[in-house]
Amino acid sequence: MARLPELLGKLSEMEQTAARIYWKGASAVKDDAGLERLLKGLALEEEEHMRLLLGFGRHIRTAKGLCSLELDEEAVCRTKDYFNIAEKRIDAGRLTNDNLIDCVATTESSEWNREFLKVIDGLKQDSRLFIPVAARIQQHKRSVERFLGSRAAFGRFLAGMRSLPSVWEERLLVVDDDQSVAAVVTAVLEDEGTVETAANGAEALEKIETGYYAAIVSDFSMPVMNGMELLRRAEQRFPGIRARFLFFTSDRERIEHFSDKGIRALMKPASAAELSGEVAAILSRQR
Repeated sequence: MARLPELLGKLSEMEQTAARIYWKGASAVKDDAGLERLLKGLALEEEEHMRLLLGFGRHIRTAKGLCSLELDEEAVCRTKDYFNIAEKRIDAGRLTNDNLIDCVATTESSEWNREFLKVIDGLKQDSRLFIPVAARIQQHKRSVERFLGSRAAFGRFLAGMRSLPSVWEERLLVVDDDQSVAAVVTAVLEDEGTVETAANGAEALEKIETGYYAAIVSDFSMPVMNGMELLRRAEQRFPGIRARFLFFTSDRERIEHFSDKGIRALMKPASAAELSGEVAAILSRQR
């Protein structure tokens, strides 16, 4: 088995290479703001993964949980060869926007990435220090899935992406006294993680006090405790939690009030894409 510093060094080297290619790819995009934004975001995330791996690795001398785990060197070599070819084509100006999307999908669903995720999961199992790394990497994977799902021509890559190992499962909370609304919201968000529900603010507050939720989608008008009182009390216990709140309400005046207070809100009814997009924004900002 490779020593931990050597293992982390190899992972970080590949992350650095991917970041460089994504930055170059972003510069090569022609008239596609969504693709450019994706590539820049992926590049920043790859750089962050590299820093986190090296930073947390300094605090761990051994990784007992990885005794039987090795990187597949052939997969690493194949991916390096692919990176070299892709980078040369970008430098020569020979990649179209569709080629760049293909590059992202191929890289993110590659054998190398599968090996990488297995190692990250092993590190997370061995030490809680690696949990933030795993959470960030899972959101990175989800951002690629969302993008590919939004481009019909590249939906064929989704099965490969979704077959990759999951290294982290976010917990989300839906707060609404209308069970039918809560059920619909839960169905829309189930791809983002494990979704729990609460029928009012008081019930939600109990849950928030006993466990961490990466995103909280709440109605405003509810019996026992309304959404605003829930937020007020939650902030007393957990300053900054409003960044994880999304109010989902049919009260237009409340929407304007929330906007003035810098609180994220969405008007009922909303499309599944709008709702999942707002929650995705909350999740990505925490990473």
